[in-house]
Amino acid sequence: MADPSRQELAEVGRSIDENELQGDDRLFRALVSGCHVENAATVAGVSERTAYRRLADPELRRQLDEARQSLRESILARLSDAAHDAIGVLNDLMVSSDDDRVRMQVAKTLLDSLMQKHRQESSKQAAGDAGKPATGNVIIYLPENGREPPAIKDET
Repeated sequence: MADPSRQELAEVGRSIDENELQGDDRLFRALVSGCHVENAATVAGVSERTAYRRLADPELRRQLDEARQSLRESILARLSDAAHDAIGVLNDLMVSSDDDRVRMQVAKTLLDSLMQKHRQESSKQAAGDAGKPATGNVIIYLPENGREPPAIKDET
């Protein structure tokens, strides 16, 4: 493999023969993957002093920051795809299972996930709306529980 770019070195799942990489590229790859400088230096076959000197280079720092951001985005995209598939599986279980306990647990899992997401969004909104009270309570009434939702008061 001829001289891979730093971006290629940071890509998730990219197959790169570590034996073909030179010291600086090995150091870069180890640092992007989360190794401490001392461990990255050992992996790269360079001294700790050399590793710290390389890190003092603003261009290398910029490349590391970009590669780490790209890695985070790639991981989040893969997690998002997997979460979408997982929701489909849970929904299929909830609809098709004959066991009420399974259906209830699946429904609870889905609602808990929804509530957690809602709390996160409310927290973000509260942080952006300084001085305004954040409302994080959501009550979900299911038709099967025999309860009717309370009348909603118009507070405008």
